[in-house]
Amino acid sequence: MLPTQELEGYNHATGTALLGKALSRVYATIDFERRGEIGELLLHMILRKFYGSSRLISRIYFKDAANDTVKGFDCAHIVDTGASGELELWLGESKLYKDSYGAPSAIYDELKLHLSRDYLRYEFAAITDKIPDDYPHRDKITALLSRKTSLDRTFKSVVVPIFISYDSEVAGRHKESTEEYLADLRTEVMNNWKSLRDRYENWTLPRQIRAHVFFFPMDTKAELTSAFDGRLKAWQALTQN
Repeated sequence: MLPTQELEGYNHATGTALLGKALSRVYATIDFERRGEIGELLLHMILRKFYGSSRLISRIYFKDAANDTVKGFDCAHIVDTGASGELELWLGESKLYKDSYGAPSAIYDELKLHLSRDYLRYEFAAITDKIPDDYPHRDKITALLSRKTSLDRTFKSVVVPIFISYDSEVAGRHKESTEEYLADLRTEVMNNWKSLRDRYENWTLPRQIRAHVFFFPMDTKAELTSAFDGRLKAWQALTQN
């Protein structure tokens, strides 16, 4: 939620003020059930922990007001592959759903728009304008996103992580982690993947784009969003005092 320059200044003296500033950028509304920030944060953590990504920019920077919903990709990260200095631009989509079956159609509609050439050019320009001056590989990334660079070439460096959370019958039925639970969960996730894959066959997205799909089964979306909202507002109140 904070730019690199502010994060570098985080210490015991500035921590409360910076934490309050970051929390105020999430949202401040009673209509929290329809907010998507939780999915964006979970996707961010997955990419950082399991793929060693670095955040390029935060979508929060595109907000004009605390309760704005930001259009465009839900995250923009960079992954250094270590192969001859090649960089990958990870542009993510996240969805919080009660029913996993409805997510693929919604994601397809957004990807079809977001991966269109005109939209990507606009998105790349917006991203480039907000890359910090001291960001590692800034010159490489700027050149990759430049209008002078063919989109066919850019596509080779673009990866789309797709995060889908949903109310899981298995997670709701089991009360502890057992071998039976893990087996049932694998079956459920694979069935969701097969359903998405079968529907994906007729999608007309750029073939150069690679995608990673993350299913996040949980007991209920309502319980997660309510708990997140309660803690967020408690911390917002604490840091404002």
